[in-house]
Amino acid sequence: MLNLLLDFFFPCYCISCGVPISSRSNYLCINCRSTLPFATNNCERCGSVLHDGLCLFCNNREVYISKHISIFEYRGTAKAALHGLKFKGLKNIAMIFPDYIVSAIDSMNEQIDIVTYVPMSWKKLRARGYNHCELIAKRVASKRGFCFKKTLEENKGYIAQREFGYKERFINVIDRYRVISKSNLFGKSVLIIDDVFTTGATVNECARKLLEAGAAKVFSVTIARADIKKLENI
Repeated sequence: MLNLLLDFFFPCYCISCGVPISSRSNYLCINCRSTLPFATNNCERCGSVLHDGLCLFCNNREVYISKHISIFEYRGTAKAALHGLKFKGLKNIAMIFPDYIVSAIDSMNEQIDIVTYVPMSWKKLRARGYNHCELIAKRVASKRGFCFKKTLEENKGYIAQREFGYKERFINVIDRYRVISKSNLFGKSVLIIDDVFTTGATVNECARKLLEAGAAKVFSVTIARADIKKLENI
């Protein structure tokens, strides 16, 4: 009854197609949910898209992630859902993704001791009011009984990655993050949750910092994967 009243006074619409839906649908209707574009043509190690059989992330680059999985392509319904979560204040959209991430973790068949997330700057956090990756990571940890910890903070003075082309993104993330406490990381296997994998520079730098702090292995899962061929200056 409460949900019916809420839907009557505060109607909810699908973030992708705009049809009226119940608030319990978390802003994505059944039809649009069925069109979420799963990532294909994946690199077996890092999950990046292969171009002519070549991975543009792993090839000739130091990779600190033991394994990475991107679940969806960053287009269509997945892109609309992430935009609603990140830029329109629709926090309930975060409820859509944890089950998919849990399935990705299960497919890794690896021990996970700690679930963490990619932090954001304090300015962005204050403006948005929440870190969407933190919301998702907490729910993933709860579903599997993993330990959830905030392990990283973003240093001040860095420009958002979306402002840069392919090569500059790898430079922009160097020492962008710092580990909060090393005592909880030694010998642990850590899973990083992030939203979009483009060049992989962000999760790779986070993994480097965690390994420096004593973590045994670092894995990562992102909700979506963008095609780095679409970046300028590639």
